[in-house]
Amino acid sequence: MDKKVSFVWSLATGLMFVVLSLVAFVFGLGGLNADVSIIDYVIIFLAGTLIGVILVYFLRRSESLAIYKATLIAFVISLPFTMFGILFGGILGGIGVFLLGVSPAVFIIGVGHYLGRAFSRK
Repeated sequence: MDKKVSFVWSLATGLMFVVLSLVAFVFGLGGLNADVSIIDYVIIFLAGTLIGVILVYFLRRSESLAIYKATLIAFVISLPFTMFGILFGGILGGIGVFLLGVSPAVFIIGVGHYLGRAFSRK
């Protein structure tokens, strides 16, 4: 593909994970937790940004539109697993957010990218 995705989009992905965690707190857990500090949201933002960097990396490596779409579909599939890991990884602190939140996203995005490559070749 000729057009490459900018790494600036990874910052938007980090912000998206902060918003999704707020939505999960309000609708899923019955309200915002007053004990959550700003540092926790910064860690969620950093974890989301790292996921965004990995997503942009795989999108930039896509040779065709089919691989690009497979990578995006894999990212969407990884969202529930990642949000579960980010929200419940907070119990373990910042390390838990990174290990339980980033790991499923990187694995599923990578698998989606390589499956897209495998099935797009003739």
